[in-house]
Amino acid sequence: MKMNKNEKIFCIFGMIFVLVIGTFSHFFYEWSNYNTFLGILFPVNESTWEHLKLTIFPTLIWFFIGITYVDNKNYIVAFFITLVLPMIIIPVLFYSYNLLTEQLILIIDISIFILSVVIAWICCYFVFMFKNAKKIYNVISFIGVFLIILFYFLFTIFPPKIFLFEDSITNHYGIY
Repeated sequence: MKMNKNEKIFCIFGMIFVLVIGTFSHFFYEWSNYNTFLGILFPVNESTWEHLKLTIFPTLIWFFIGITYVDNKNYIVAFFITLVLPMIIIPVLFYSYNLLTEQLILIIDISIFILSVVIAWICCYFVFMFKNAKKIYNVISFIGVFLIILFYFLFTIFPPKIFLFEDSITNHYGIY
């Protein structure tokens, strides 16, 4: 289980890219004067779903760039794992601490974002190390990436009326 230099660099810089772009992307929609197209890509409110976009879009961009840079049979599996882990970690940790404290604490929210990104990219690194993934894992991962991208766009425009999509400040859903 040996990893080449390109894969290591890809994972390290991918993590940095997602942390930096994800952090700034929190403000892109507002800075764009509420441009609808940018609202599909970047957070439009303070809901948990919209905060998942802090990791989703930068990860999508980085993996699309990496297609020409990294040659690994597990690329799609790593892509899927890196996308999905923050989508699990962020809500679980956010709602857990919120249940215990009954308040929002910005430093904890930021720490959860950072932790989820770091864990996702460490897992990406380990997925790259396994050179002989079964083809079915790539097929399942491809479908998973496709569904994440599909729901990423759809749920911004047509958010379900459940707590995950509700803006905690305005009680609105999606782009308004």
